[in-house]
Amino acid sequence: MESYDLAFMGELARDPEYELSSQERRSLQENRQALRRASKIMILLGGKAGRLGECVVGTALLEGTLQILRSLRKDHIPVQLLIDQSSGTLFNLNSYQEAYWPEIDIRLMPEPLTIGDLLSTHTTNAPDQETLVLDFHGAHDGLPTSTRHTTTDGVFHVLNNLFRMGVRYYAQRGPERRYADFLCELFALPDSTLAGSTTQPRIRLTAADEQRYRQTQQSIGFAPDSILIVCFFQSVVLAKCYELWDEVMQLLCEYAARDIPGQKISFVLACGPDEKLPEGFKKADMIEWLQHFNGVQDNAHVYFYSTETPREVAVLCYGATLALSDDTGPGHIAGALHIPTIVPFLPGTIYARFIWSSTLWHHGVTLDPNPYSDQQVQSAIIWSKTDIIDSIPADRLYQEAVRFLKNPPSRSIHPT
Repeated sequence: MESYDLAFMGELARDPEYELSSQERRSLQENRQALRRASKIMILLGGKAGRLGECVVGTALLEGTLQILRSLRKDHIPVQLLIDQSSGTLFNLNSYQEAYWPEIDIRLMPEPLTIGDLLSTHTTNAPDQETLVLDFHGAHDGLPTSTRHTTTDGVFHVLNNLFRMGVRYYAQRGPERRYADFLCELFALPDSTLAGSTTQPRIRLTAADEQRYRQTQQSIGFAPDSILIVCFFQSVVLAKCYELWDEVMQLLCEYAARDIPGQKISFVLACGPDEKLPEGFKKADMIEWLQHFNGVQDNAHVYFYSTETPREVAVLCYGATLALSDDTGPGHIAGALHIPTIVPFLPGTIYARFIWSSTLWHHGVTLDPNPYSDQQVQSAIIWSKTDIIDSIPADRLYQEAVRFLKNPPSRSIHPT
């Protein structure tokens, strides 16, 4: 077994001019050769403890990998996606096959698959076959390595523990180039290989999802000609639950009454399963909080909609102009659908805005400069306190959001 440590990429992420040692350069070149030699690709996607957001963010690395394969004329190579079952409904096989090539397959995993499990259970029946394994799973948090395993079932070249490096460290490269730079440098490829604008988290919806959206709109009952704003005001981490959203909503309604009179706004608040949510932020609490909200002269209405699967969340977002979201998984879905997504972030580095504003369509707001110590933020998380997140002024979030009512973005969420 041959193995290379890829931890040095952390230095490269911080400093693009970092001078690689000869050994470090060789390890990246070996990654490139493994990619070129591969006759099959396996990609692991998912999140620690089933976190939806990590799986969605990991789709940026999936999209970039498929684009690299196409640029190297390796389209039509068999690609198997091994995805957490809890996030599996987000991934429509036909949409990936239509966007890229038919030899892509999806396998849902009830539990995160370790590399050891993969090597012990996977057989190729082709001893001369070389499989490249790309571990983009958020639960695999160790140091990144490049390891070559020669077995009776063929050669497995495993790039292990890539999520933290590709998502957290390379966030320092900025929102457009972060994922593209990581993949280009991982495989020692020119920066021009990938466009940052397309190497982003992406959920691929279909024409059938559009029809499901129309059915959802009818079942909820909001007017098709109203401005749809989807809202994700729940989080399993109570310290992320912003309690001033009603003030943001009121400011948006005041703008609409003043500048687009006669226009109705439909706020659809997606509610997740109660058993996963803290006290005070279950569906009944959301209803008690916002059921009487009607904006200015009845120009708004709040609808409450229970979602059971991640794809239901994605379908709900289909016709949205804007998303208002806590720092939580559904907000990553909205951004991955190219919907402007306004998110208040805890200040500091624990749930850092620059990392978890995960797409070009995220517009994160936090306190900068940060008036709180790391210990204060940690205490708010441990003791489930919302005072720090609530110290972000509602007007700051409104100023980010209102831009998209003034100039609604054009977007396409169909596969291309």
